[in-house]
Amino acid sequence: MAIPIIFFHSGNSKYLKYSLKQARAFNPGSPVYLLGDKRNNRYPFITHVFADKYEPAVKAFSAIYKHRSSNGEVYELNCFLRWFYIEAFCRENNIEEFIYLDSDVLLFQNVTQMAPLFKNAAIANTCADMGMPAFTYFKNRNALSNFCDYLIRAYTAQSAIKELEDFYEPFASTPELMGGVCDMTLFHFYFRDHPRDTLKIDLINNELAVDVSINNSDGYEMENGIKKVYWQNNLPYCKRISDGKLIRFATLHYQGNAKNLMARHFKGGGYTIRRAWELWKQKD
Repeated sequence: MAIPIIFFHSGNSKYLKYSLKQARAFNPGSPVYLLGDKRNNRYPFITHVFADKYEPAVKAFSAIYKHRSSNGEVYELNCFLRWFYIEAFCRENNIEEFIYLDSDVLLFQNVTQMAPLFKNAAIANTCADMGMPAFTYFKNRNALSNFCDYLIRAYTAQSAIKELEDFYEPFASTPELMGGVCDMTLFHFYFRDHPRDTLKIDLINNELAVDVSINNSDGYEMENGIKKVYWQNNLPYCKRISDGKLIRFATLHYQGNAKNLMARHFKGGGYTIRRAWELWKQKD
């Protein structure tokens, strides 16, 4: 049975179409869902869902959230809330096993074929002691529910609150130090506290990798501030510095300003005129 792919995004950023279309192209049998809003309800090749339908599911966490980050509060809170929105959506639609993708990720792999590689994990992504959940595998809805419960506990249990305060203290005392507590932080802690149920998958095996961020070396060759990509049959490979081996990447994560590269690297078919226009504008 084909594994669903779920996106969560507000607005209609210019790169969103590439991420959605590429996921569909490489996963023709998988349901692809976008939990979004009226601005991005315009892609007929995926299933659009209005996220605000599940607003009641996020109220409990919104009420206890305390902002501890140099990023904007609305942005940071929404990063946490997405997991509660998705959990409510999956519960209503009886979705169990699925892949979550950030909207600045290009997918170059059939996720149903990847899933057996994660069979011993309830949650798999690049978030062990570092990294981010741009590609996250959930074995079932219970795994996501457990993580949402963990987020609630992090803001209600005194020992967990103290840990977050200690984590944030260097950022609070040094204003020029950017960062703080985000949902990635809680993924790091969750992986630490649940080693038997979680799996870090930046390198799935010696042939296939998931990108943490194209802006980071992660042990691969860099060029002009990003991972140097070698294209073979429209699939991305990066050269591992330690042995020179080309490793195929199932995803590329275009964090930050790297989003401008998505039009160039898109392999999902279509958008020819739009891509040409965007690439021309980038040369100005």
